[in-house]
Formats: sequence, C-alpha cells, structure tokens
Amino acid sequence: MGEDAGGNLPRKFTERGSIIDAAAPLTLGFVAYIVAAVSTFSIHQLTVAGLDPLEIAVLTSIEGLLVIGLGYGSIVLLGGICSLNIAGLISRLTKTKQVIRPKEEKPSKLGKILIEKSHLVYLPLVLFFTSLALGLDIYTADPSTPRTASSRTTTTRPGTLQLVLHSLNFLATPQHTTGVLFSLRLTPGLIAITLISGLTPSIALPYFRRFKIIGINGGPFHTTVLTAVLGPIIGLNILVSLLGIFYKVLWASAPTSYHYALIVLIGFSLHYSAGTYIGRGKAESIIHGRLANGSYDQKRVVVVDRTLNPNAEVIELGSLLRPQLED
Repeated sequence: MGEDAGGNLPRKFTERGSIIDAAAPLTLGFVAYIVAAVSTFSIHQLTVAGLDPLEIAVLTSIEGLLVIGLGYGSIVLLGGICSLNIAGLISRLTKTKQVIRPKEEKPSKLGKILIEKSHLVYLPLVLFFTSLALGLDIYTADPSTPRTASSRTTTTRPGTLQLVLHSLNFLATPQHTTGVLFSLRLTPGLIAITLISGLTPSIALPYFRRFKIIGINGGPFHTTVLTAVLGPIIGLNILVSLLGIFYKVLWASAPTSYHYALIVLIGFSLHYSAGTYIGRGKAESIIHGRLANGSYDQKRVVVVDRTLNPNAEVIELGSLLRPQLED
C-alpha cells in the first residue's frame, strides 16, 4: 500500500497496524477483569448477590470497551483538535513561544520500535499510579468517609460536591450493601478517574513522534531548579501513600471492594492506553492539517519548517531569543 502526497501512510492502514500493536494491552485488560471477578468474591457473596463470576466479568468487559473508546476520543479531541489552542493559551499566559518543526533524525530500527511501543508501557503505569493518587486524595476529602466512631455526624443532606466526591471514592467501604454490589457500583467512578488521569497525557502524546517542539523564553533558572527539587519530594510522598494502599489491599484486612477496584483499575489503565495508541495517528494527522492551514495562534506557536506549513516564514531561532536577552 502506497503513501499519500504528504509521505504519510493511509489512515486505515495506520490504525489497523495500531490495533495489532495494541493487542497485548487489550488482551491483558480483559484478563484483568476476569481475574477481578474470579478472585475477589466468595461463593457466599456471589450467592447473596445472585451473580456469578462470568456475569461480572462480562459486565466489566463492556465497561472496558467504553474506556477504550474514551481513550481514543480523548487523544483525538484533546490531542488532535484542541492541543494547539491549549499550547497557544499557555504560551500567552506564560509569555513564552513554542517552536514546532518535524523530527528530522531517523532512528534505528530498534530505536523506532522502542519509540513506537513505549507508549503501551509507560502510559498504563502513569494512569494507574495517577489514578491511585487521585483516589487517595478523594478518599481524604470525602466528608462521608468514616474516620472514627466519634467523628461521624448524622446531620445534613449531602451537597453536590460531596455527592460527586463520594461517587468517585473507590476506597470507601460498604455500609449497607453486599461487597459484590458495592464493588460493581465503583466502576463508573473508576472510569471517571481513569479519564481524568488521562487528560494531560492525551494532550501531550501526539507530539512525541512526528513533531519536535522547542520552548522559547521559558521560565528562569531558579524556578526551574525549585520545580526539579520539589517535584521528586512530592512524588516520594505520593509513592509512600500508595505503598500504604497496596499494604492494605494485599496484606491487611481490607474490604473485598479494594481488591476488585485495584485489579479493574489496572484493566482500565491498559484499555485507555490502548485507545490513545490507536487514535494517536489520527491526532497527529489533525495537528499536521491545522499547522498546514495556519489554524493556530501564530504569535505564540511558531512553525519554522515549510513542510508543516507552506506559508511559514523562515525564522532563525536566535531572533526569537533576542527580545528576552536584551531585557
């Protein structure tokens, strides 16, 4: 099958190859749902709920298909359609410029494979741990989470914010329902948290492969150093908190809903990542089309290569630095 005039493979061919590449995380995601259904609940719990593991696995797998669609849609919408507008807005707020040009270096065959497939390895990990961190924050912020017997209140009707937090709190413990039904009711919240965790990666992922971006007039050195130092400290704090969650799930006497939610979250992370992988080529094509048509903030997003935009001005990068150097 030949290439089009722009040197790009036809979209159907690209997406079919992406689906084949994503077969491993797609399969592992469905395996995770089966494991969650089979290994979490006792026979007594299933009998009380009137369900069997196969029904639970099928229901969760249908939700997994929805997550794949959300991953595909998010990278096409946020990464393809909206990302240049977001880049222009951020550049305007921070008074910087983003220079975009095509990647010229040709990686080796092994390097190309690593670049192509690494998406399917690191993104599920990012989504999973980010979702766990969000879950811990929501658990802490949820006013309905029981802390101690003396701290429980019997007052007021919950507000809208409290209802939202409680619906997303997959670390809550069942109060007046069986462990099976309570666990199944957690899955919409798990889907929402996976989607929230994937928003930022969906914006950034289309720029890793075909485009090279250089930030001009970025933040000063001292703020960059502070960010570099404080980031790992905050990340270490999150890691310690997550290890506490793993201890409760794997060794301590945690409710069965923790076990179910943790395994299903792994499956959702794999399936969302697979969806973004399948849609990455389309998102890149949308970005390329917008650059070629000049549909972006040309004062803040600068294209210096006419293969991306035939009407682009030939600009030396040094000229973009002069206004800042003269200050």
